[in-house]
Amino acid sequence: MDQESRASTAPDPATLTATRRRLHGIGECLMAGPQRRAGGRFTLRVTPGGFATTGAPALRLDGTDLVIDESRRLAVAGTFAEMAHALGVDFGAPPDNYPDGSEASPADNISLDPASARLIQDWYLLADAALRVMAPRQTPILWPEHFDVAILLDDTSYGASPGDALHAMPYAYVSTGDHGGSDFWNASFGAIRSHEQMHSVDDLVTFWRAAQSLLKAQR
Repeated sequence: MDQESRASTAPDPATLTATRRRLHGIGECLMAGPQRRAGGRFTLRVTPGGFATTGAPALRLDGTDLVIDESRRLAVAGTFAEMAHALGVDFGAPPDNYPDGSEASPADNISLDPASARLIQDWYLLADAALRVMAPRQTPILWPEHFDVAILLDDTSYGASPGDALHAMPYAYVSTGDHGGSDFWNASFGAIRSHEQMHSVDDLVTFWRAAQSLLKAQR
């Protein structure tokens, strides 16, 4: 698909932002929170078509449906409170006191725009595959607080975000506390590249490895 075709099929930015925030709320307050309160970790994992818990309760987002125990499927609709009741979980973020989060509330609308959800889900899947090439011994983690999928190598985070206040569209990033002053580093915390510049696993791995080489050279 050429750049003009991509632009014509891209979701409306406001719709994409709303769907991203709702996906974040699902991951944080319907998956990670209940999982943490059940005694597990609060980390999530990327799956084909969405993301899932890493323990109990066994919940997985598949497109615009939530799958329970791989046996029951519910369409994502209504409010967060109604969805939590249907899933049999208590709504709420993990009790870990991290600084950021989805800010989702029980009464918020949870419905998802399919095209926007697919864009973010495809981005996660591409990034997860690229991170596994970048560092085969690492397992990418989908973090509920920032809603990014990432790995940590030598105190540097390599990952992909679905978008945020810094950059509304999905982007790849390198986050490090100490980097040089070259044009490569275009963010206060390191470097970012929009998903529109990243069309393949190779594109993502090339970006991350370029950052890794720059960081190694200055140490």
